[in-house]
Amino acid sequence: MAKKFKFRVEPALKLRQQRERLALRKLADARRQQGQIEEGIRHLRRQISEQDALVRQGVLTGTVDVQYMSMYRTYVMALHRRIIDHADRLRAAAAQTGQMRAEATGAVKQRKVLSTLKEKLKGRYEKQLAHSEQQEVDEMATTQAAHRRLAGGVLDV
Repeated sequence: MAKKFKFRVEPALKLRQQRERLALRKLADARRQQGQIEEGIRHLRRQISEQDALVRQGVLTGTVDVQYMSMYRTYVMALHRRIIDHADRLRAAAAQTGQMRAEATGAVKQRKVLSTLKEKLKGRYEKQLAHSEQQEVDEMATTQAAHRRLAGGVLDV
């Protein structure tokens, strides 16, 4: 029975697979964080829209309170500052996501190099194995034919 194919750098391949999974997990976390920040910005913008609608409704009904308008402006400016802070965090998160994407891409490439090498070596091994098995079959057939000829020759004599 032929020996089973053994890839000598299998531990290195497993390590690269583990690094790839870790890099992809970090990328997913960075994308999730970026999505949360984007959702925070959308929420703040909705709050501003709601406040604007309340003020427009008050102006249309003719009930405008100066103190309320002052508080409204202060509140809306605070929301705008929070949006700016979120935008800064979003830029940092986008940069981190880009870095994580580059690391994940590198990890995938490194793993693919060893996977491709493994497949090529396994294919070469299987081809050699098939060739050696064919040689054994040919040798057995030749031996059987020789035995038949000898057995046939002894009977003919």
